[in-house]
Amino acid sequence: MTLLATVFNLDDTLVDSAATWNQVISAVAARHDRSWTRADWAAIQGRTTWGAYLADRCDGLTPERAISECVDGMVDAIARGTFGLQPGAAELVALAAELGPVGLVSAAPRRYVRAAASASGILRHVQVIVSGEDVQHGKPAPDPYLAAARRLGLEPEQCLAVEDSRPGVRSARAAGMTVLAITSEDTEAAQHVPDLKLAAKAMCRLWVDVYALNR
Repeated sequence: MTLLATVFNLDDTLVDSAATWNQVISAVAARHDRSWTRADWAAIQGRTTWGAYLADRCDGLTPERAISECVDGMVDAIARGTFGLQPGAAELVALAAELGPVGLVSAAPRRYVRAAASASGILRHVQVIVSGEDVQHGKPAPDPYLAAARRLGLEPEQCLAVEDSRPGVRSARAAGMTVLAITSEDTEAAQHVPDLKLAAKAMCRLWVDVYALNR
């Protein structure tokens, strides 16, 4: 089947936001008299349930309030220019947009996703956004990527997913998409590349060689 669209994860795949997210979540936890450890940070990577995880560790904090406080902090960080795109991300998204429609699939709330994508200049290339609040079962379940394909009007097999986390890779693969993983050596993925500059070459190879793209 021919690839017709590209669906990107946002955090760490396209925007260099991990350190800021960790700092913001840690600050929220501290305001509720709780510490935030490396193990806590590792436990929420790529997962839509991160708000519930944080709330469970903070007395009197609901998942909704936990998410709202964290998003407020991240949107403020975006406005202050605390973080931006990963090197090569703008070019990678622009290339994807030349090949076909582009979607974003994120475990984060839509307000943050739109703010980050707008500030970084990639929102103009995006036709579809699936956020953590748009699906009942988030990553690593296939629901987010299935929703993205549905909104694009395509079969999952017609979409290339670009991910950085193990739950994200599992989600996209379970949905039936071809996966281009930009992450650590131990990630289980259909394809693996170490950075976004090489990802552009890998994307073209997948579109042209693997599926004999005929536009």
